[in-house]
Amino acid sequence: MLLQEEPSIIKEPKKESKQIEQRKTIALKKEKAKPLLPKPVPKRQIAIIIDDIGYDLKPVKELLKVNADLTFAIMPLCPHTREAAEMLHRAHRETLLHLPMEPVSYPREKPGEGALFTEMNEEELVFQLEKDIAAVPYISGVNNHMGSKFMMDEKKLTLVFNKLKKKKLFFIDSRTSPDTKTFISAEKAGLPVAARKVFLDNSHDYNDIYNNLINIAKTDGDVSPVILIGHPFPETIRAINDAMKVLREKRVSIVPVSQIVNKVKASN
Repeated sequence: MLLQEEPSIIKEPKKESKQIEQRKTIALKKEKAKPLLPKPVPKRQIAIIIDDIGYDLKPVKELLKVNADLTFAIMPLCPHTREAAEMLHRAHRETLLHLPMEPVSYPREKPGEGALFTEMNEEELVFQLEKDIAAVPYISGVNNHMGSKFMMDEKKLTLVFNKLKKKKLFFIDSRTSPDTKTFISAEKAGLPVAARKVFLDNSHDYNDIYNNLINIAKTDGDVSPVILIGHPFPETIRAINDAMKVLREKRVSIVPVSQIVNKVKASN
C-alpha cells in the first residue's frame, strides 16, 4: 500500500504581531518626554500715548511709520480731527479723545476748543462733552488735555466720569495736577481708569527723550506696566523710532493703553 505524504501547508506569517510592534514603537515615540523649554524672561508692557493729534497730519503719517503699537489722543474740533481719526482707524491704531479741561493758569493759558470749565453747570458740561465725543470717532477712551483745575473738582469730574461710563469708555489721567480726584471720582462712577507715569518730552531735547524711553527698560525686578505720554514733536518721533530696537532687546513691549487699563482693573 503506498502512503501519500500530506501536502505541506504554508502558513502565512502573522500580520498582527508586526502591526502590534509598529504600534508599540509609535506609542513609545509619542510617550517620549519633550524637553522643557526655558521660561521666557518677564516682559514689561508699556503704552505710549501721543497727545495733541488733530492740528497737523504730517506727524501722524511719520508716527505711523514707527514699528510700534502707539496710542493716539486726538483733540476735538481741530482742523484735522476727523481726518486723523479716520487715518488712524484704517491703520488699526487705538485712539482716545484728548479732552480739553480748564487749567489753573486759565485764562493766561487756554485749553482750546471744546474745553470743560468748572463754572459750567451740569447741562452745559454734558452738552459739551457729548459734542467732543461725537467729534472724534472710533475712540476707546479719554485722557485730559491740561485740566489741572478741573481734575481737582471731584463733583464735576464724577459727572463727566458717569457719562464716560455710560459710553463704555475708560479714562487715562495725564497727571497735570498732584491733587487730582481721578481715583475717588472713578470709584464713585465705576469707571476703569489708569494714570500716566512718565512725560517723555517736557524737554524737547532728543537725548532726554531717548533716555526717558530707555530708562523704562531698567526694571530692577519691577515689571509693572507703565503709561508714557509724548507729543508729535520731531525730536519725540525720532527718539521713539530709535529706541524701539533697544526696548525689544530688553523685552519691553509697546501695547495699546487699553491693555494696561484692563490689567489695572483686574488687579483692583
